[in-house]
Amino acid sequence: MAEIRRSGELIEVRVGRRERQALAKILERLEPMLEESHWTNSRAYEDDAEEEEFQRLVGSDLEQARADDMAAVRSALEADSPIRLDVEQTWRWLRSLNFLRLALAERLGIEEDGWEEQYSPREHRRPPLATLHLLSWVQEELVEALAGG
Repeated sequence: MAEIRRSGELIEVRVGRRERQALAKILERLEPMLEESHWTNSRAYEDDAEEEEFQRLVGSDLEQARADDMAAVRSALEADSPIRLDVEQTWRWLRSLNFLRLALAERLGIEEDGWEEQYSPREHRRPPLATLHLLSWVQEELVEALAGG
């Protein structure tokens, strides 16, 4: 069973080989959704001219930062070594997981809290809801570990 905990200044993500492969596969399948997601392509300004200027100044930097975060998560999952994350690496994981969760929820039409109640227990155990729950669990565990829990 996977375990995420703080060990000194590092966050240890203890996952077996099969769990790593499953997480890497989830990343591979969901990452293309980011290009179409409202959450990764939302506007910073209502005014078209201001938005255009914002995109000109920082748009490509934001895209590159998101790609770098995803690459860091992918690299950690594909390595044979234990996953030990410093604070910045943990934040990379958190940002990546958050975007993946939001993109998947958007694809599922989930827009509000309480969405869980509209699905049966059986549906919660099947993809894609099980994937959403898994990503949420990893994110929650990382936050707890980062907070010192």
